[in-house]
Amino acid sequence: MKNKFNKIVLSFAAAAVFSCTAPPLERVPQDTNSSSTFWTSENDARLALNGCYGYLAYAYNNAYNDGSADNAYCQYPWESDATTISEGNITPASLNAANYSGKYQSIRGFNSYLDNVGKIDMDENLKKRFIAEAKVLRAMAYFDLIRSYGAVPLLTTDYVSPQETAVAPTPEGDIVTFIINELIAAQADLPLTYSGGIKNEKGRITKGAAWALKARVELDYNKFSDAAASAQKVKELGVYQLFRGGDVSKIKDDFSPFVDFASAAEEQKFYKGFANYEQLFWAVNDNNSEVIITSQAINNSSYEWGNGLNTLLTPVDIGGWSSITPTVELVNSYWNKTGHAFVAPSAEVRTANYNEGSPSAAYFAEFHNRDTRLYASIMFPTSPWENASPGYIYDWSASSSMTGYNFRKLTDPAYLSAEWDGAQDFPIMRYAEILLIYAEAKNEMSGPDSSVYDAINDIRDRSGMPAVDHAMYNTKEKMRELIRNERRIELAGEGQRYFDIRRWGIADQVMKTIYDITGNIAQERGWQAKFNKLPYPQAAVDKNPNLSSAQSEKGY
Repeated sequence: MKNKFNKIVLSFAAAAVFSCTAPPLERVPQDTNSSSTFWTSENDARLALNGCYGYLAYAYNNAYNDGSADNAYCQYPWESDATTISEGNITPASLNAANYSGKYQSIRGFNSYLDNVGKIDMDENLKKRFIAEAKVLRAMAYFDLIRSYGAVPLLTTDYVSPQETAVAPTPEGDIVTFIINELIAAQADLPLTYSGGIKNEKGRITKGAAWALKARVELDYNKFSDAAASAQKVKELGVYQLFRGGDVSKIKDDFSPFVDFASAAEEQKFYKGFANYEQLFWAVNDNNSEVIITSQAINNSSYEWGNGLNTLLTPVDIGGWSSITPTVELVNSYWNKTGHAFVAPSAEVRTANYNEGSPSAAYFAEFHNRDTRLYASIMFPTSPWENASPGYIYDWSASSSMTGYNFRKLTDPAYLSAEWDGAQDFPIMRYAEILLIYAEAKNEMSGPDSSVYDAINDIRDRSGMPAVDHAMYNTKEKMRELIRNERRIELAGEGQRYFDIRRWGIADQVMKTIYDITGNIAQERGWQAKFNKLPYPQAAVDKNPNLSSAQSEKGY
């Protein structure tokens, strides 16, 4: 049975973290906890820390970030801010304020924990580990804030009055330094792995998680030497490797109409790579060797602790909503079978080939001999998915997709029978990203070398793709484009593309109006340079006038 420790006693623990001291002579409430009666035992420390892990609980919503970028379209604006952001209607009043304030609610919980856990008489080494776990979670929350909003108030202690938080934002660079220093300090007190059981549940923050998050932060802020070193540290820990445990016997789809196999060995490599990549995200393979930080889920059909992507990503004819659907541009980005760039047809040619729902042979040439991950990630017209439903063939007209495609990646066919019912964990960070961070940072430092090629080749080999063509990708500039596209493909749907196009400075090139496969507009999009950072919500500015100046500097 999976250890879903961060789904247990969250309400109880949260009450302990956020409670206030009871007035004199007042009877201690029996249904909540106060700071005067809590913080007395090792078990209190454990339960309150479990509550802190609630910050990770709904990370599957990161998939909406791809809809805020050029990877996907989110058609229902009431579900997320992705529709508003992608269309360029970004104002202090147009975005959900809870995306900002909710992170500060979590930060207050982390601060309260760190302020109070020291009071408890318990094993000192365990206390240090608990503190380190909370510090990494707080560092993650601040990183999530600054990469979206830029400078924000840096609060590191709990507070009694909300007025104590009405302070000027700390410069973004200073918060980056704070985050990195916190992660360096925390990693020293964290273990490499957890054995399981109370206090040692799999899914807790590890030493590798601290180093991995540090590498991500450093890459985002162009600290290439540091990012490469941190990624190398994760590699040297010896506990992570790409998942290669895919079970070919569980694949029921026949892709021979789409892929030409020169030999039985080539066919076997394709299906093994397909199984590795698709099943990496299935619940049966949770806590595998590739997982570094994860958002855990359980199967209970309550809309509370399940992974909602089985509903948000899948088409209507198998019970989904088609809320988040791939763009034509994402589909075009998947390599050819040879590992080289796919040359896409023009929109006019694609429309003619699709032939109003009666595709010609030329239409299917688009999906002939492509990257294995395309078939494992994207449902396109006439693509099969036997595990979803016997004999199932994707039919755009029955899907409610606005683009012509649906995601298959990140869903688990074992949980398609009930709405919002998925027990598969969502990857917040996995080892494939570490290899991509290392390759990008090392290439930016000194161009491609054998270690850069090795990192990308490891990722490609896992999914049954060929190695990088050294003769073609032999300069820093050429390798940069390959790494960026490899990152887009490998991490599709995981929420990183939104930040990538901003840090690379290419958002103005890619945030263009998107079309469906018949050439009709799916969404008109707009871009302004100030959209590199979101505005503080108007409600936050109203409560903290010190944000006004920084808001103006951002152009809002």
